[in-house]
Amino acid sequence: MEIFGKASGTSRYLEFSSKELDQNLLTWLRSRGVTIASSCDGAGVCKKCRIQNEWLTCELTLKTFLERCPEGKIIVDYL
Repeated sequence: MEIFGKASGTSRYLEFSSKELDQNLLTWLRSRGVTIASSCDGAGVCKKCRIQNEWLTCELTLKTFLERCPEGKIIVDYL
């Protein structure tokens, strides 16, 4: 999976296993050391964890994200 930061123009690549597909995307990214903004800590209130200018990482599982975005590229404005 690729994490692309618009601000820096850089990418980071992360691997995942099938056992992780049901994990919350925000939690999964943070467990991999990816800084994702979220002042509400995943409650879905602040809307700062937005990716693709559309989805909130706190409202998606890894599996749901991959179903919506099969190429597996996460785009974050501030990284």
